[in-house]
Amino acid sequence: MNLKSFLNNLNFENIISCSEVELKKIKDIRNEDNIRKNMRTKHKILIKEHSEWFEKIKNSKKNFFYVIKYKNNIIGGLGLSNYNKNELFGEWSYYISEKTKFIGLGASIEYKAIEYFFNSYKLNSLFCYVLKHNSSVLKMHNRFGFEKIKFINYFKY
Repeated sequence: MNLKSFLNNLNFENIISCSEVELKKIKDIRNEDNIRKNMRTKHKILIKEHSEWFEKIKNSKKNFFYVIKYKNNIIGGLGLSNYNKNELFGEWSYYISEKTKFIGLGASIEYKAIEYFFNSYKLNSLFCYVLKHNSSVLKMHNRFGFEKIKFINYFKY
């Protein structure tokens, strides 16, 4: 598949516009074992907690969340948190369902997300927190120009 075609089929949609079925799909992806092991929240997320999280996102001016769609199918989630409109920085994260992973997907999402956040939010800096054991993500962030700024693997772009 050619890269341009692939990137054109990869979209980010604000979670606020999602249906109940789509919100449940995001909850299910968040609860996948391989997703939870690399997140700060390790427990299974129940519908009540997921609904509360969604309400916080919906009403926030500094935390934003997008569903990642490939060919209009939800494959993961993309977040921008602690967005500082005055200093123009934020923290980002994303995850992809194990059911959808294929070679080049993570790098394509990272490329498109960085471009999206810098263009849409006019960022000067973009930070991310990566757990030490998640070496493949650490390597990918390095390839995209992030630099380690703390021992706890906090990256700045």
